[in-house]
Amino acid sequence: MNTVSTTEHPESPAEEPRDPAEGRTPPGAEAPASPGESPAAPDEVAAGPAGEEESVPSPESSRTAIYVRRGRTPALGFWVLLSFVVPAIVALLVVPLFQFGDLRVVVNFVLLAMVVVGLPLAAIASFIDARRHRGEGRRRR
Repeated sequence: MNTVSTTEHPESPAEEPRDPAEGRTPPGAEAPASPGESPAAPDEVAAGPAGEEESVPSPESSRTAIYVRRGRTPALGFWVLLSFVVPAIVALLVVPLFQFGDLRVVVNFVLLAMVVVGLPLAAIASFIDARRHRGEGRRRR
């Protein structure tokens, strides 16, 4: 998988200006390096006018870190939501078999299925997730 790291300010002084008018150097500024000379590396130390050395920040300090989730195991919230939604959908599919006469009875039936079936499934999913993560925390230390 390919990840791209970008900085907040993509244009740095080392980059060439986009506008040709900006490419001119003002009077008194350093002349660009001739083709035979190599430009100074950004992590080299530059000497100031009074002989003091000041460090130039390295490009690594301004980079943005991108974290990639490698494992594709769903989180606990997904399993809890699934444990409530699946019984509700199954209850809605089973409703025509019971021939309920009123919409309130159908809603009560779906909610009852979510509580009676979904709540224990959510508890089981939470218990399994807690046991799995508890074992990982102790092994890392």
